[in-house]
Amino acid sequence: MPNTVERTVSTVAMGKIWWAALLGGGLAAGGNLLVFAIANVLGANLQVPSAPGSTTLVPLTAGQVIWASLIPALFAGGLLAILGRFARNPWPVFLGISGVFLLLSFGGPLNIPADTTTKLVLNLMHVVAAVAIVGALWRFTRVP
Repeated sequence: MPNTVERTVSTVAMGKIWWAALLGGGLAAGGNLLVFAIANVLGANLQVPSAPGSTTLVPLTAGQVIWASLIPALFAGGLLAILGRFARNPWPVFLGISGVFLLLSFGGPLNIPADTTTKLVLNLMHVVAAVAIVGALWRFTRVP
């Protein structure tokens, strides 16, 4: 009996990428607004820099949470569209890049001059966004 290894190649439903990315961004925004609300109810004083590179902290707003959830979803959709067009098996590459970006994203909150609670909540929001965005793209655009 020959020993063969079958390799599964999954492709991308290109026509569904943008609505799946927006859905993932919406789910990320909703999940992160829930984290934001719970943190506020529990008394967390979520402060973020007023501008990139600034040491002046201002309160985090719901609008910032929404935008910071939607924008990465569009970038993820763009990345998946490029990989879907040029890679034979885009999913392992997409998942690997997404994982690296999630790990790198932790550096932002960890390097701001804020309290530990803020850093933990912001990093939790990054995880929520990654799971929602990658999950929606995987669920609705993966063609086995």
